[in-house]
Amino acid sequence: MNYESKTIKLAMNDGKIFDGILKLYEESPDDEEMVLIELLILGDTISFEHENFFLALQSLRQHLEKKHIQVVCNGAALNVYPSQMQGTGHLAYKLKFGEPARLKDIVDIFEFDKGLRFVKIEEQFSYYNKWLKSLEG
Repeated sequence: MNYESKTIKLAMNDGKIFDGILKLYEESPDDEEMVLIELLILGDTISFEHENFFLALQSLRQHLEKKHIQVVCNGAALNVYPSQMQGTGHLAYKLKFGEPARLKDIVDIFEFDKGLRFVKIEEQFSYYNKWLKSLEG
């Protein structure tokens, strides 16, 4: 089965940063309607299937947050969230209050852009909801 491999940074609460290897499968071996991500971390493999990569990444983040590990990639940034139209969820927008999402603000959720603030899932979701309300004007 074909996959794309990405190296991502992971941060412990004590400030220690280390690398993890992600394997991204456009089609899960168990269900071709789902994507699969596998994280190779400290000699262990953690896997999550979902309808798109962003949701699979959120499941991975939720699992790691319980172990006090923060994922450090664009998909874990405060102001990054995908459009419902983004297909497999590999791409997302950098959002700004009061402004609609724009093509120039699209980022790969598994890349790392300097200057972004990486947060827990609930803080990211809260920002997204506040952004939606900021468009209602």
